[in-house]
Amino acid sequence: MDYILPVSEARARLPELIKKIGEMGRHLIITKNGHPEAVLMSPEELETLEVQSDPKLMRAIAEGLEDLKAGRIYPHEQVFKRK
Repeated sequence: MDYILPVSEARARLPELIKKIGEMGRHLIITKNGHPEAVLMSPEELETLEVQSDPKLMRAIAEGLEDLKAGRIYPHEQVFKRK
């Protein structure tokens, strides 16, 4: 369950809320005049959302997983061998 708080309360409790968000993996929806204005989330979750919103990166990840399943893998030394 996400937390929903007005900006004034979020401002007063920010250190506590940051700790709670990080530990529990939840979101804090901050409202202003009763309307959602911002969301506080962990940096890890933000990174995940950024990766998921990049179609090119998601295709590359999917191709890599397909290569792994098909056994198309090479040792580090072979890939980065010096010429």
